[in-house]
Formats: sequence, structure tokens, C-alpha cells
Amino acid sequence: MTGRSHRHLSANMSRRRLLRSGGLLGAGVLAAPTLLRGRDAEAADSLVYVSYGGATEDAEVTSFLKPFEADTGMKVIAATGPDIAKLKVQAMTGNTEWDVVDFIGSQAIAADRAGVLEKIDYTVVDDTDMFVPKEEASFPFYVYGGGIAYDPARHPDGKHPTDWVQFWDVNAFPGRRGLRSRPDENLELALMADGVPAKKLYPLDVDRAFRSLDRIKPYVAKWIQETPQTIALVQSNEIDFVFTYSGRVQAARKQGVSIAYVYDANIVTPAYTCVAKGTRNKAAAMRLASYFAMPDRQAQFCNILGYSPIKRSAMKLLTPDTLTQQPKLDDPKTAVTDIKWWADNFVEVNKRFKEWLLT
Repeated sequence: MTGRSHRHLSANMSRRRLLRSGGLLGAGVLAAPTLLRGRDAEAADSLVYVSYGGATEDAEVTSFLKPFEADTGMKVIAATGPDIAKLKVQAMTGNTEWDVVDFIGSQAIAADRAGVLEKIDYTVVDDTDMFVPKEEASFPFYVYGGGIAYDPARHPDGKHPTDWVQFWDVNAFPGRRGLRSRPDENLELALMADGVPAKKLYPLDVDRAFRSLDRIKPYVAKWIQETPQTIALVQSNEIDFVFTYSGRVQAARKQGVSIAYVYDANIVTPAYTCVAKGTRNKAAAMRLASYFAMPDRQAQFCNILGYSPIKRSAMKLLTPDTLTQQPKLDDPKTAVTDIKWWADNFVEVNKRFKEWLLT
């Protein structure tokens, strides 16, 4: 996606070069020893925020990071690639380079269980007026929907799938498929494709899901690791039908990309703000986290991407256009992710999924 240069906000050039040489920006990998010294030196006036890149991170910079920096004078450096294993290494070595992290729900729960998150200071972060309950070490700030995207110029109405049974039906809807390279969401899609009602998915029948995945596997042209690629691959005509997120499609359409999104048969998941265990800037990190709980900040973010805010008062600030893009939670075809199930089962299922991809 475009607009990545503004993510680094007002960090000085030497700081940016240092972060790039340490591999932090973009890749989200652990920093080199030189970066550790730099973080010690700048601990009082800079924070590192880790998110998923692309349009989501662009909107986070605009809605949360820039206002925080303007209000506090602190630098915020945006990096890509939230990862529990990397947080574990940072915590174990005492070299915590990340301050605030955006995790999807199951990862936030799993990260807390792994002991790599600080408890949220709810005297700083406003936890009132929320649709989705908070957690001790994380709190939701928006809900996003995942569904089917395609290029309407190549696949007009009637020529593209509108649910997961049709997505799996390669005879009725021929074309190259794109799915994510992880088990969560994929197993739910596979079960819905196999006839399981969206409201009765959990606990997931893992064996049945893998049998369903076996059927679609030969037609998946790309198993996609990075979320921005879900849009880019459709745009470049490398795939025809892809699982992606409504906000990514909305952002791409605003940039003139020929891409459409099916709002039916979505899977809806909350995203959480977390503070890394052992951050050198705990008080400042909590203050940055508090911006993600502000209704006006949430509303601005969701108006950019078409997602749903967590604060009820933020819903009143959504534009009419954004309101039309809200997920239909009561629709019988809409699945809602059970983040606790995934937190309990992710490690085992992910191992099986990675082995399955290689066979």
C-alpha cells in the first residue's frame, strides 16, 4: 500500500537508519545490539508501536499515533509484524524493544498467557462504554470483518462467489483462490464451506475442517502471509477470489483499485491493544494505549476503514457511508471468532496446519 513513509512520524533520520539496520521497521524482527543502546538513550522520548502494516497501520498512524505525538511531543515509530515468539525473546533477554502492540483477539489472549504483556492500567485507559469486554492485559479497540474480495471488472455479478460454499465450488466459480497462511479463520471458512452454520462453529471440528481444506487446496494459488498482499494479488491479476478484510478493500477502492467485497458470510474478530512486558516506557506506553480507547480516535479510524469501533459513543460519530459497511452481527451467515477457543488451541492446530501446507 502507499503512504508508508509517513508512518515513522517525526523520528530523526539517524534513528530511522538505526531501526532499519536492526531490522525493526517493516519486518518486525528483533533488534540488533546497536538498537538496544539507542533505545536506552531515547527511552524517555520515543515509543515503538507494532501493527500489521498496510492500510490498517496507515489509519492507526493518522487516528492514534499522530494525535498522541502532537499532544505529548513524544516520537512514535511504527513497525510491522506482531509476534508472540519475538516478545518472548525480548522479555527473556531483558531487551524489550516494542512498547505497544496491536494483536488480534486470540493472539492477545495467548500473549497474556505467555507472560509477555503488562497489565493494562485502567486508571489511565478508559474502559467504560464498550461493546466487547476488556481483558486484564489487553483491550479491544475495533472489530473487523473478513470476507470474499474480487475484481468486479473480471468477475461481475453472478460470476463470483458470495459465500464459502460457493468459494469452495470451483466448478460453478472457476478461478484462482487466495487464503491466509495460518489456521485461524481458515478452519472456520472450511467448516462453513462444508455446511456448518456460522453460529454453530465452536468448538471447531478440526478434523472435518482439514478434510474440507483438502478439497480447496489444489485451487489455492497463494497462501498469503502478509495482509496487504491480499489486495495486491487481486490487483495484479495473480488471483481471482481472496479472503481479506473489508477495511483493506475500502482503502484500496479509495485509491482507485478495481476491487469489491462481499459483506455477507463474514467472520468478525476484535483487535486488541497491548503493552509489551518490560517496556522501558511503561507510563508513556499506557498513555499511548489510552488513545486507542478514545471514542473520537476510534471513530476516525473506523471512518477511514469502515470497521466497527468498540465504544458505543464512537458509533454516533461514524459517517453514513461507514454505517453501511458495519458487519451484520445478527446475520445467521456471520461468524464471530471465539478468541478463547483459539487461545486454547492455536499452538497445536497451527503445528498441524503448517505441516499440512507442506504435504
